Amino acid sequence: MARLPFDPDKLGAADKALYEGMVARRKEHGAPFDGPYAALMNHPQLCKRIEELGFYLKFEGHLPRNIYQFVVLSVACQTGAEFEWADHVEHARAAGVPEEVIETLKTSGVTKGSFPTPYQLAAQILAATLPWKNVPDDIQDAAIAAYGMQGFIELVVLSGFYQMFSAINQGFDVKPGTKAPIKVTGAKD
Repeated sequence: MARLPFDPDKLGAADKALYEGMVARRKEHGAPFDGPYAALMNHPQLCKRIEELGFYLKFEGHLPRNIYQFVVLSVACQTGAEFEWADHVEHARAAGVPEEVIETLKTSGVTKGSFPTPYQLAAQILAATLPWKNVPDDIQDAAIAAYGMQGFIELVVLSGFYQMFSAINQGFDVKPGTKAPIKVTGAKD
């Protein structure tokens, strides 16, 4: 499986500006523009749309940070996406996901693990969304009570979003340590 090459110097003016804007926006939030984005920049308009949704979910969404990171790690474990795990495990710790929760994900996965509150509710939702099943009514009701309607919807979308990223990472051989060649002239340091 070959990695897709990406050289920002080969982008046309409009795509280069798009690229530099995405890099700068993520940098403002302390987030790199690396890994799967390098592969996706071979299709700049698609990359832009995926990055916009990811940016919203990550920086502007309604889910608590610990639940967001728990979902990302859960999907990474379930799909075997090494890049996502490596890219998010420290963020999960920083967001307050307990080490024992991270270890349970690593050893048992989200569908076989048992988790303390508030992670068990998210795990129950993921037990439905990862195999593409309906979320049971009682779990949906509990999630809406816990996260609000928008938070519940974001949790389900986040599950699918990172399943998509797992396919991107594995399909284009994105491994931990994969960096996009950042050569931004217009972004502030």
